[in-house]
Amino acid sequence: MSKKRGNLPVLLCIAAWVAYRCYKGQGIFNKVRYKAQHEAVSNYVETHYPNAFYSDIIEADNGWSCIVTDGGRKIVLYLTKTDSGTFIFWEKAE
Repeated sequence: MSKKRGNLPVLLCIAAWVAYRCYKGQGIFNKVRYKAQHEAVSNYVETHYPNAFYSDIIEADNGWSCIVTDGGRKIVLYLTKTDSGTFIFWEKAE
């Protein structure tokens, strides 16, 4: 019985850690939390940088951002959403 109680704090910590990552949209939860943004960024990257990939999306001032890696280049991609639901993008090359 005491072994089960010894595991309880560890299990509670793991559950809290998973809940925090889910709430913050980190790791595998990023695509769940920012689904609309991922769809927009994916389409943008596919159109402008066909062989590139992008990082997790994070919240930024008045919108979101991610880093697009295209070969050896890194581009910071910012996006905001208008009142009509359209995403607006702008880039900053690193």
